[in-house]
Amino acid sequence: MKLFDIEAEYSVLGSMIVQPSFIFRGVELLQPEDFFKEQNKVLFRFIRDLIAEGYTETQLNEISFKDELIKRNLFEKVGGEEHLGYVVEFALDSYEKFESACKIVKDKALLRKIIDVAKHINEKVEETPDPDTLIDDIEKRVFSLSEERITNTLTPICEVIPEIVKKIEELASRREMVTGLPSGYTELDRMTSGFHDSDLIILAARPSMGKTAFALSIAYNIAVKEGKTVAFFSLEMSKEQIVTRLISQDSGVPLHKIRSGFLFPQEIDKILESADRIREAPIYIDDTPGITILEMRAKSRRLQSEKGLDLIIVDYLQLMRGIRRTESRQQEVSEISRSLKALAKELNVPLIALSQLSRQVEHRSDKRPQLSDLRESGCLTGDTLIIDADTGKRIPIKELVGKTFNTLALDTDLKIRKFRVTKVFPSGRKKVYLLKTRSGREIKASANHPFLKLSGWVRLDELKVGDWIAVPRQYNLEVREDSLKEEEVILLAHLIGDGCVLPKQPIHYTSADLENINIVKEVAERLYGIKGKVVKQENWYHLYLPSPYRLTHGKKHPITLLYERLDLKRVRAYEKELPEKLFECDNQKLKLFVKHLWATDGNISISKGNVSIYYSSTSKILIHQLQHLLLRLGILSKIAISKKENFRPTYQLHITDRNNQLKFLKEIGCFGSRGKIIPEAIRILSNRKYNPNKDVIPKEVWTLYVKRSKDRYGISWRELSKRINTSYCGSTLLKHGVSRERLLRIFEAIPDEILFNLATSDILWDEIVEIKELGEEEVYDMTVPEVHNFVANDVIVHNSIEQDADVVMFIHRPEVYKKNPDPEEQGIAEIIIAKQRNGPTGTAKLAFIKEFTRFENLEESAVQHVVEEEKEEKEEVKAPPEEPFIIEDNQFNFDDSEDYDFDF
Repeated sequence: MKLFDIEAEYSVLGSMIVQPSFIFRGVELLQPEDFFKEQNKVLFRFIRDLIAEGYTETQLNEISFKDELIKRNLFEKVGGEEHLGYVVEFALDSYEKFESACKIVKDKALLRKIIDVAKHINEKVEETPDPDTLIDDIEKRVFSLSEERITNTLTPICEVIPEIVKKIEELASRREMVTGLPSGYTELDRMTSGFHDSDLIILAARPSMGKTAFALSIAYNIAVKEGKTVAFFSLEMSKEQIVTRLISQDSGVPLHKIRSGFLFPQEIDKILESADRIREAPIYIDDTPGITILEMRAKSRRLQSEKGLDLIIVDYLQLMRGIRRTESRQQEVSEISRSLKALAKELNVPLIALSQLSRQVEHRSDKRPQLSDLRESGCLTGDTLIIDADTGKRIPIKELVGKTFNTLALDTDLKIRKFRVTKVFPSGRKKVYLLKTRSGREIKASANHPFLKLSGWVRLDELKVGDWIAVPRQYNLEVREDSLKEEEVILLAHLIGDGCVLPKQPIHYTSADLENINIVKEVAERLYGIKGKVVKQENWYHLYLPSPYRLTHGKKHPITLLYERLDLKRVRAYEKELPEKLFECDNQKLKLFVKHLWATDGNISISKGNVSIYYSSTSKILIHQLQHLLLRLGILSKIAISKKENFRPTYQLHITDRNNQLKFLKEIGCFGSRGKIIPEAIRILSNRKYNPNKDVIPKEVWTLYVKRSKDRYGISWRELSKRINTSYCGSTLLKHGVSRERLLRIFEAIPDEILFNLATSDILWDEIVEIKELGEEEVYDMTVPEVHNFVANDVIVHNSIEQDADVVMFIHRPEVYKKNPDPEEQGIAEIIIAKQRNGPTGTAKLAFIKEFTRFENLEESAVQHVVEEEKEEKEEVKAPPEEPFIIEDNQFNFDDSEDYDFDF
């Protein structure tokens, strides 16, 4: 079989040249790599580039393809005039033929790629001893191929409308409240209209609330009463325990009696009758511990094809294993959550996933759960700053509610990149804590908000002082907009540093450096025509900046207008801030700003052969903003606080690491006389040996990653020390952190990808120095579906799992938390619908029968208990109590044992 069809390639390209209207469809269906012949690849790429440059169909009709190819030095690369003329001869005359030719080209390309994948698998088998890693790699490659097939993803609405109208008419004619799969609980079904195809339903509760019991009650109602097929994946209980619970629910024989084996004859009869009923129920149980989503998908697909499938239940989410092995359990659970939603959508069935709730519930006075209590979710205060990755602006999270945008987040290779935020939402009022790090970064979050340690994502209430968490060590932003002139940047730097721009006072600038005075005077005149007036006072100078025109009502000073345009407050030194517009500037303007700002209250000095670089301010906000600007420029810094009695605290931003100091001095520097010392400082630092004690990977890396990698390669610690040219020092090695350079050498000795990622990451491991309770505040969270984390206040944080769910339900039984519950609370379970994409939220009340671990409708429960009490009274009059039977092993010997094997 041929793996290419050159004539089909010519037909596609020839048609696009002769009929430019075909180009747009061709570019949608194909990629340059889909063409086998190199000249055809170049020609298709050229045509695609024309579209990318904004050429319209009219313009494409008017241009000469030959002239454009010559202009771009591509004419000879596509085979010249002879080849171009030959291609045109194959042009097709209809849209249908053109699409058919595109499909041939795509199919041939896929066949070639399948062969490449097969070769890759063959090579990997030799290299990769871990089958799980190999399976994951194969799945990703095959899946990427399946995504390349030509599909018609855009459907005209006129084709969808008839199907929707038909469905609505069917629902209306049925006149039924429940349009999905009924749970069997009237009040719950009234609120949800049943469970709907492709929905992911999260059912969460604290231990002992009855998660499994409720899930089994739903499975029983759907399978036994509705005759629908249910797949029950039990990761916690065995299939025997699950079936025993079902028998207890159905028979009304208390679970503890069945387990103990002390049973009366009539109870034995009830159990046998229940077993006969349940054996016919289409419930299929899998109790594989730690099942992966891949295994679950395969088993569910098989069940759907062989028996049909109407509902999947997973008990419970946190016990599953992700597709990819990761030290981050938090990220793994998020991946599982996304995969379960994808599985529900793929099989077009509702999927109920049970989930744990955090202990935060029990700290609340009413003990009622809410969305933020989901085990993997957390919240940040409204003033937390989030980066808009397109503009560079930092925006409080509370101002982003309901918006979608791009932000910065940590990718799987530990690089910080741009990712899409799909949802920002409030999470109510919660107790929050202030977390501070050694570098001076601060963030306020709820107790359950996760932060990234080397071992994975960890909740704030499980962190302690001395732990190391991940914060960004640099940002790579390409901003779209740049609305500040260079002269404005220079003027702002000096005025923010040493200027006085207060209401009802003359605008002036003070400095002991004449170079600073002169540059401010020069740019003010260039920008606004201001004729500055210099006044000398002792060893410093005042530069007064009067308005170039008469100030009257409604006519303001040009510098006042600049501040208003930038929404910059005219305040005293301790309240000063940098304007948000500054964060929208490119790196060159940021460097210019910092260079001139440092000329005001900055310091570059040499003492006893040591270089000191810092900036001082009484404004805490300004110092944190400046630290962020330096991160944008790839420079790490640390905030220190100096306090004197009867004085405001002074904040100093120090650049202490040799490499960061050199980067600052060489790429930014300092304007004016303060910058004269820079050449000498560079000379001293360049001759000093680098000591990376401020930027190391925590010591846990040895046991968490290096040990695992060396064991995989079968080498000892002594052999590893030899390979990286260091002396063997036994367990002392494990007591210290590892520099990035040293970890790279370890990677060269034992090439494990995680070691390389850690050594080249965009992460600074920052030590926690304080965690302090602050009280309750309004809190918020964000959804970043691709990587489930984001940067906030220059700290890397995780987000919640609830965004994957269509419905989130909680089980709340008030009696569990009370020694003497009120009579009206006894046996009552509240099913709280906290989230529902297509319906209302609220609470449905059910009866919980503890003896049978069964949930019932309240009305049915009341009637049934009256009947049972009457029945018991009659039985007591009728005959004396019988001796109980003790069930021994194998007492029940069913004829058809296969019918009782509910495993797959």
